[in-house]
Amino acid sequence: MRPTVEFLKRNFDEFNRLMFDGQLPELPIAVGNARTSLGGLHFVRHRKMLGGVELRDFHIRISARFDLDEREIEDVLIHEMIHYYILYNKVEDTSPHGKVFRKMMKDINAHFGRNISVSYKRENLKNEVKEDRK
Repeated sequence: MRPTVEFLKRNFDEFNRLMFDGQLPELPIAVGNARTSLGGLHFVRHRKMLGGVELRDFHIRISARFDLDEREIEDVLIHEMIHYYILYNKVEDTSPHGKVFRKMMKDINAHFGRNISVSYKRENLKNEVKEDRK
């Protein structure tokens, strides 16, 4: 399946309500063609005038390069939403996939029957989708 922006936005809204108590503000979601990751949460680090850093301009990009089924794409989206929740709410974690991330992932997997993981091994991915060349 190739994800569409509409599919991702619809699922973002549903998962936000079910898994994050509706606490995540809407953000731009795009479909990309990345070879090295299935998805990513992107943002800008803005230095404040009086010191410190503010994260802003969050957006999620999900790769359409690999032939994933619907649930796998949803799990990638939820993975990125966990990152968004942690960073948006300024929750301290030990690393990008640290203790807080792993606990949230484990809780969502157990409560909602998901299969979110920290990473996918490339050899476990199905074939890359061939691009249409017209």
